[in-house]
Amino acid sequence: MKTSGLPCRANPDCEAVFTLTNQDSMDALREAVDRRNAHEIEVHDYRHVATTLPGATPFSQPASAQRGRRGRRRNEELNVV
Repeated sequence: MKTSGLPCRANPDCEAVFTLTNQDSMDALREAVDRRNAHEIEVHDYRHVATTLPGATPFSQPASAQRGRRGRRRNEELNVV
């Protein structure tokens, strides 16, 4: 689903989208979020609860953390069958 703003999260059939008055403004983003939240509560009696996953995220790893490699190394040959 592509929108040009913040869509209603309460019901996938709700077509309400809340656009920002200024695309470069955090205050405009907060205002659009407030309008969306008010709509979700008033119309759908929906209160969004943000979920957090337990455990570490990639952002909480130290910069020196080892990362897995994808694909083959340059010096490895391809085995074509």
